[in-house]
Amino acid sequence: MPDLTFVTGNSGKFEVAQKIFAAAGVTLLQSTFDIDEIQEEDAERIVKDKLAKAYALTKQPVMVNDDSWAFSGLGGFPGPYMKSILHWFTPEDFLNLTRSLTDRRVTVTQWIAYQDDTIQKVIKVEHTGEILRAARGNYGNSAQKVITMAADNSLSISESYDNGLDSAVREVADGWREFVTWYKEYTA
Repeated sequence: MPDLTFVTGNSGKFEVAQKIFAAAGVTLLQSTFDIDEIQEEDAERIVKDKLAKAYALTKQPVMVNDDSWAFSGLGGFPGPYMKSILHWFTPEDFLNLTRSLTDRRVTVTQWIAYQDDTIQKVIKVEHTGEILRAARGNYGNSAQKVITMAADNSLSISESYDNGLDSAVREVADGWREFVTWYKEYTA
């Protein structure tokens, strides 16, 4: 089974993917190229553009990932802009913005994309959660303190990590599991 390069500067995403790939017998390598991502609302276009740029830089089979966070009560905001929003928003900012919402659903769309000299493959997996009414937990970024995912037993994402839950076994790692299954079949 050939090694696969994952272009990401996010050590947390790499760690999760690496655990899942290792369990499947695939060696995952990290490359941290600085890729200028396009800014727009179409998350699939963003990940495909990122993938094409990563492939042009590596000139070998490569994988990239991007996540989009849609708050239903805010019409899908922040969508693919979550990474940027996290530079400004504190947990209190998220709570203030969503305090009056009755629709507190969150959909996280995980995009995992692969390219080699033959194909470009994109896998899309959606995960659901909810915006909490109070920040909880210590781990991670501001959004992780105010969002609970459906399979996390009402714990904030932060609390899940604070309690030592291995991110590679969480439901939100399903996209990685789906991708590695596809990759093994594709390269067999």
